[in-house]
Amino acid sequence: MEEFPLDIYQRNQNRIRNVNKKKFPKGSSKAVDMAVYAVIDGVGAEGLSKAFNRAKDDINALKSQGERGRAEVRRNQYMAEDFMPAVEIVVNSTSPDEVLNSRRALEALDEYALVVPGGSGKGYTATYIRQAYGNQLGQQEGRSDASVRSDVMRINAMLDGGQIRTAVSIANKIKDKIDKGDAMADDVDYDFIGRVVSFYK
Repeated sequence: MEEFPLDIYQRNQNRIRNVNKKKFPKGSSKAVDMAVYAVIDGVGAEGLSKAFNRAKDDINALKSQGERGRAEVRRNQYMAEDFMPAVEIVVNSTSPDEVLNSRRALEALDEYALVVPGGSGKGYTATYIRQAYGNQLGQQEGRSDASVRSDVMRINAMLDGGQIRTAVSIANKIKDKIDKGDAMADDVDYDFIGRVVSFYK
């Protein structure tokens, strides 16, 4: 059945409205980094790093014996029993939004994704989180880190004292940290920082 332009427009408007109702954190908290390195190093259990190296050794040994089918089974086993549970621990101890916002955490986990031969693990973790936790995205508004709150107070004091350049410099640095997922801000603080950056350019 052919869709009329008005139907397509209305469907797109509904999608935009639904996204706008959601609350997404700005940036990511230090808890994400802590959770990622805990699962990689293995606090209280074998870490992802050891499981990854063991799986790679097994796969290479099977391939050298001409057992390509069994090597693929071993790869799938590692991804299902080691990699995905490790990602789930990180997501469940923080939030899917925060993990997606942390470039460093995603890159660290991608290094342990065993993808098909010749393929890169880059972007694998983010894709998996979006597929597995799509219905949980946009459910959490972030709270500003202590460092962000402190910087916001410093920026305000500097603006009041006429130290515009210094205030803008601090605002640029903290916004960059938030956008990279190295710090977290609530909507109010993030909007304020963004206004300082753009207003005084």
